[in-house]
Amino acid sequence: MATQQKALLVPAKFADFVVGSKSIPKPGPGELLVKIRSTSLNPADWKIHKYGLFIEEFPAVLGLDLAGDVEEVGEGVTTFVKGDRVYVVFYFLL
Repeated sequence: MATQQKALLVPAKFADFVVGSKSIPKPGPGELLVKIRSTSLNPADWKIHKYGLFIEEFPAVLGLDLAGDVEEVGEGVTTFVKGDRVYVVFYFLL
């Protein structure tokens, strides 16, 4: 399995987006590693970027909505298995 992935990064607060490389994390207890097949920047992502909200560690990856396949499950995860198709839609009013 690869150890690096391409990502749309925010390198610093208020900085322009850049495409770069990022290490692929290992899922911790209760977490999933999802191979993303589709994602987007939604209005909440745009506001987080433009107004410098919530994110304090950089480089940061935004993209609150995604769909993909479970690649790996963390310790204690029993409701998902590798290969499950999943999606996340984050709803947050700013």
